[in-house]
Amino acid sequence: MQTGTTSEQSPPIPVHTGPLRSLHNNAFRWLWTAGLLIGFGNWMQRLTISWFVLDQTGSVFLTAVSFAVRSAPNLIFGPVGGAIADRYSRRKVLMIAAGLKVSVAVGMWFLVAQSDSLIWAVMVLVGLAGITAAFELPATQALAVDVVGRRNASNGVAMMSVATRAVGAIGALTGGLLIESAGPGIVFVIAGLAFAIGGFAVSRVVVVQPGLGVGGTSHGLRAVGGFISSTFGGIRLLLGIPIVATLLTFAMVVEILGFTFQTVMPSLAEDVLGVGATGLGALTAMAAIGGLVGSVLITALSDFGRKGLIAIAIIFIYGVGLISLGISEIFPLSLFIVAVVGIMASSFDALQWTLLMANVPDDMRGRAMGGWIFAIGFGWVGSLELGLIAEVYSVGWALSVNGIGLLILATLAVMFASRLRRA
Repeated sequence: MQTGTTSEQSPPIPVHTGPLRSLHNNAFRWLWTAGLLIGFGNWMQRLTISWFVLDQTGSVFLTAVSFAVRSAPNLIFGPVGGAIADRYSRRKVLMIAAGLKVSVAVGMWFLVAQSDSLIWAVMVLVGLAGITAAFELPATQALAVDVVGRRNASNGVAMMSVATRAVGAIGALTGGLLIESAGPGIVFVIAGLAFAIGGFAVSRVVVVQPGLGVGGTSHGLRAVGGFISSTFGGIRLLLGIPIVATLLTFAMVVEILGFTFQTVMPSLAEDVLGVGATGLGALTAMAAIGGLVGSVLITALSDFGRKGLIAIAIIFIYGVGLISLGISEIFPLSLFIVAVVGIMASSFDALQWTLLMANVPDDMRGRAMGGWIFAIGFGWVGSLELGLIAEVYSVGWALSVNGIGLLILATLAVMFASRLRRA
């Protein structure tokens, strides 16, 4: 007869520490690998689509429209994607999203192979990619927390940000070089393969999802009514949490003024700096490298208590960076400035994600990210505004106007946003 205690029979579960602690989890390693692959495909595809539209039309404004078409679906599908991530299997949502990404890549490959490409058809595929992203991001971030647990939520979310940025430089440089040497078609083929393998990696993530299947399965009108109630009721609940409402408001404004700088990157490379598709790849790669640095920085600061103050500082530096980028006509200097802007962009994203995950209940994590996607869905306003100013005046003016707007926002945050300062 055995009389030993449980602690004598089995060793205690090790508690991992350090900025890379989430990678000790096997399921998280699969999810992180998926993030690397899908991030690689995303960077290549976004760069190539923007270059292709500018090359076919010669219009900075239509290039901006392609960015607006990608972000506008977030206004409708962001809350829906968040609700689905809370009510259904997040792993399956991500697998379906990866499949849709493959379809978009194949469609783009087909279009660029035609002698007379239809820009309206390109815009339709870009819109489909935007809809897919609205379902992908809430499921990804919520699944990361499922895998690593609430205790390591900040680290897990920041590590996923690292994954999506880590391959950005490789994806952007590869895309730019391939456009110059072999044309845009091959870029979409490689992106499609990355999405497919990423979908397989997601299928290997096995974890218990809190609240999944609770209360049984409803059918027909009752199911539809419950889903609509969950979607829009979740938004009301989120806005009822003061810090969450503040975060979403700042997310919307920074998206409009800051993140839309990518809208004019093709024109910056071609018309201002004169460096072509390869130069655009280098600029985008530096933004990605900066993004990786920013994500790693936020990962290292995941246990820091005053993240709100960091967010305000980031907004200020972001503004200075955009003004500097608008003034610069020297390619090496522009590369450095874009890297700084990339650091600010990814740091701000990662901080928002970690603060949202830390301030909502477990069963609302997907809807919290859905609310964030809804907020950044207003980025189409900034894309069109930047494109219009660049078309009428210049790329430099467009970037400088938005940079000044961010400086004003940071000043207002210091003066009035007490909830953000204390977060």
